[in-house]
Amino acid sequence: MRIDEFSKISGVSVYTLRFYDKLNILKPNSVNQNNKYRDYEPKQLSRVAEINSLKELGVPLKDMSDFFSVPSNDAKMIRVIADRQIPELQTKIKHTEDQIKHIQASLFLYNNGGFDMVNGITVKTTRAFLAATLRDQYDKGTKKYDEFSTNLWDKLENEIKKNGGLLSTPCLTLYYSGLYLNQDNKIVDQEIVEPLTHGLVVDEKSNVVIREIPSEEVASIIHTGGFNDIGVTGNKLIAWVKENGYEVSRPIREIYHIDQKNTGDLSTIELQLPLKGNQ
Repeated sequence: MRIDEFSKISGVSVYTLRFYDKLNILKPNSVNQNNKYRDYEPKQLSRVAEINSLKELGVPLKDMSDFFSVPSNDAKMIRVIADRQIPELQTKIKHTEDQIKHIQASLFLYNNGGFDMVNGITVKTTRAFLAATLRDQYDKGTKKYDEFSTNLWDKLENEIKKNGGLLSTPCLTLYYSGLYLNQDNKIVDQEIVEPLTHGLVVDEKSNVVIREIPSEEVASIIHTGGFNDIGVTGNKLIAWVKENGYEVSRPIREIYHIDQKNTGDLSTIELQLPLKGNQ
């Protein structure tokens, strides 16, 4: 059959078929010496399928000529190629994910008025952002907080992933009572928050809520060194807010600029206390 007819049947353009001929990976069955027309046979459609399979495996077209020149190159060889391509693709995926997290972190900092100096208190206005949240309470006298917190984060993150969402950074916790605010309360009332890049539909039974975290004027302080003495930094922020005539009535935001579950690696936490009223 003529090249134009083979092109329609195979789904490969005439230009591409000529290119394949040049690369010696799919040569026509014959070439008319008078008019140079290329003719193909139906059985050559299998070669087109092989080329497409190798392309999907990431094999460059320029390398296919050597592959097809060896008759023994069969399914076993294709599996070898696939095994080689998988770790390369995984590396590319990891690199892309790292780039996404870097962009998300930069955007979060922009939306939150930038990154403040360590141990200095500043006032700034944050921007609203979409988030998946999960609120629960912890009894200080009956549970281990690390286990409680890890289970809560796992539940939220699994629900996001299950429904096709992407985990964003940084994540944060809103403390309503029991820590920082109303510290004598034996019950810690907290809401964990994962920023989202787009809307998400979640299972109502999971108790995960998709909502907008509102824009706020906040007093902010940066804490370094992990959770061991973060209470001192939080008390400093609360005292400053009271001394400057603001009302402490909103959940305090604890923002993790490194994964909050890897406490050994955690080095930077930002505390934000929304401000209400200035005497």
